[in-house]
Amino acid sequence: MMCLMNTSRRKELFIGVGFVVLVVALMIFAGVASSGKSSTKTAFTGGQTTPITASDHIKGNPSATVSVVEYGDFQCPACAQYEPVIQQLISEYGDRIAFVFRHFPLYQAHPNAEIASHAAEAAALQGKFWEMHDLLYAKQSEWSTASMRSIVRDHFSVYASSLGMDVAKFESDIRSEAVVQKVNADAASGNAARVNHTPTFFINLVEIKNPTNYDAFKSVIDAALASSTSAQ
Repeated sequence: MMCLMNTSRRKELFIGVGFVVLVVALMIFAGVASSGKSSTKTAFTGGQTTPITASDHIKGNPSATVSVVEYGDFQCPACAQYEPVIQQLISEYGDRIAFVFRHFPLYQAHPNAEIASHAAEAAALQGKFWEMHDLLYAKQSEWSTASMRSIVRDHFSVYASSLGMDVAKFESDIRSEAVVQKVNADAASGNAARVNHTPTFFINLVEIKNPTNYDAFKSVIDAALASSTSAQ
């Protein structure tokens, strides 16, 4: 709240001080602007994630010279928006790359993300990880706002049934220690790699800036493939 000055002297003093402050501010602004013009743009320096292992969920060729690792959150709208791009890349590159999905549920922002990751891992125990992965993203709007009491019964078990799974086993596995530990291990590796948003992508275990479209993503993979070929 600003105080009003009542006398003419105070008005003159205020004007004088204001003028000095304005001049100083302009000088500082000019210095910052000049400094900004002469500075060089710093390169993006992302973290590095852990090597791919047999416990990872992999599409493509596990022995490929180029890997793409995604840390994703099934309740994350941005992850769902990236899915068509990822599916197109997997289709185009096939065995030339290894695509890996790792869980990174953002617990505070997305309260249903963790149980969704557990559903995917419970499906994995019946050989249906990628099928459940795809359904969770495709039907994200259906289960995202569901209550924790009903989300398994009303949504995830329905998806499991549609995939021909043993639903009773699925419902038992979704709360199992093995499933919880797998999701926690993925999240821990993401934390170690300084992941702080989803999706986060790593090419050959090194984080990249999220490409803005399919062509941008393709160019990064092509560059990695070219580099791996020339190194052989």
